[in-house]
Amino acid sequence: MKQFLKHISVCATALLVLFSTFSFTINEHICGGEKVSFAIGIEAETCGMEVETSASEHTTVQQTPCCSDISTLIQGLDELPSQDTFVNTTQTFITAFVYSYIYILSEEDTEKAVYTPYKPPPLVKDIQVLDETFLI
Repeated sequence: MKQFLKHISVCATALLVLFSTFSFTINEHICGGEKVSFAIGIEAETCGMEVETSASEHTTVQQTPCCSDISTLIQGLDELPSQDTFVNTTQTFITAFVYSYIYILSEEDTEKAVYTPYKPPPLVKDIQVLDETFLI
C-alpha cells in the first residue's frame, strides 16, 4: 500500500512540473454576445457573419461588427525554481500530507472485544404476577 501511494505521489509531482511549464492560447469567437466557438492552441472557427469592409466610396452607413475574437495567452514557467527553494517551501506541506494519508489508510488489526454473556440478576419477586399485568 505504501509503494502504491509513493508511485501515485511521484506521478502527480511529475505531472505538476510538466503542466506548469506549458504555454498555450485559448481562442474564443463570440457572436451576438454568445460564445460560438472555443479552441485551445488554434484559431477558433468563425460563424460566417463577419462584416467585410469594402473600399467603395458609396457606402455611407457603417455597420458595427457583431462578432469578436478573444485570445487569452496562458504563460508557463520558463525556468523552474531551484530544488533548494522548492524543498524549503513545500517540505512541511508534503510531510503533513504523506503523514496524514499513511495513518488514514493504514490497516490496523483490531482485536474483537470479547464480552461474557450477560446474566440478569435473580428475580426476588415476579412483579407481573404480583401486579396481575400480563401482555396478550
